[in-house]
Amino acid sequence: MFQKQTKKETLKSKEKRKHLNSSKEWETLHIDHRVFSRNKIDKMHWSEKGRLKGQYRILIRNQMRLNKIKETESKCKIIINCYVTRLMDVDNMWGGLKQFIDALCTEDFIWDDSNAWLEIKQIKQIKSKEAKIVVSRLIL
Repeated sequence: MFQKQTKKETLKSKEKRKHLNSSKEWETLHIDHRVFSRNKIDKMHWSEKGRLKGQYRILIRNQMRLNKIKETESKCKIIINCYVTRLMDVDNMWGGLKQFIDALCTEDFIWDDSNAWLEIKQIKQIKSKEAKIVVSRLIL
């Protein structure tokens, strides 16, 4: 009824899985909104923080629909490029992205922001006249 696979067959199936994984592509969202520094967010009223997360959610949901990007329940790797008018130090950038990453979770662009489900490969600041956030996801 059940046949045991030989080592050769097992290696072939592993190669097939490896090939399927390597053929996955990065999915990208372009969000036309600025990243606030952690210092700025810490001074916001709690209702302003909630409104900011809501704005991020709407923009993320809209971009997912336009680009036909599906929700995920899998582990992901992401890259975030922040186009900012003024460069921030690392702590301010990470703290400023907290609301954005929470919105990514709420809209299921990523399943969870814990280390078990999310690998943040890179967060980069790029000086630009127009502020925007570009986030790319690779489902593992």
